[in-house]
Amino acid sequence: MMRLVGPGIPYGWGPRRRASARALMRNARSVKNQRRLEAECDELKCQLAESRANLEQNEAESYEYRKKIDEYESQLSRLQSELRRSHSDAQRNRMSAAEKEEQAAERARIEVANRVMSVADDFANALEVAEGQGMDPKWFDGFKAMAEKVESCLVSVGYRRFESLGEDMDPSRHEALATMPTSEDQDGKVIQVVEAGYEDLKTSKVVRVAKVLVGRSSGGE
Repeated sequence: MMRLVGPGIPYGWGPRRRASARALMRNARSVKNQRRLEAECDELKCQLAESRANLEQNEAESYEYRKKIDEYESQLSRLQSELRRSHSDAQRNRMSAAEKEEQAAERARIEVANRVMSVADDFANALEVAEGQGMDPKWFDGFKAMAEKVESCLVSVGYRRFESLGEDMDPSRHEALATMPTSEDQDGKVIQVVEAGYEDLKTSKVVRVAKVLVGRSSGGE
């Protein structure tokens, strides 16, 4: 069997031959390491190329996702704006419907009240005639009680008769049917009420103007 004096060097070789052998072995190891390193480099290059490709793909997908997110945010903003408008429209419609309903109810209430006011006018006229003709006090008192009951009904639904006699003529409260000669201190004042006026108890808004005769002094001509 051949004896070795070193890794892969047979016994009996001279120094030059052993040095040459060692150089060849070092060169072989260097080539082997170089090939290994080249292989690792090639593998790393492949991995780097793959990573770059994945990164580019991820960036492209990320861009698409950002675009979709922007679109969704835009759609969400539009829908929220439409929802707010729809909510505002619904509120306005509810308020308008409630207001119209209230106005319709008020018109109906005033219409009914006007009919009752006409009955109250008839009672007032009848009482005036009865008082002038000297009606039996019992009948007159009963008749007067009925007239007061009608007035109470009007008050219960929110309307009251307002005083006009002796007041200054006010176009917002009075309708002048005619003028009558009178003293100077009564000039422009209501001297006779032909039909009583009524106002709302809560708001004092006139619901029926009073029909009146207005005084006119000779000095006012």
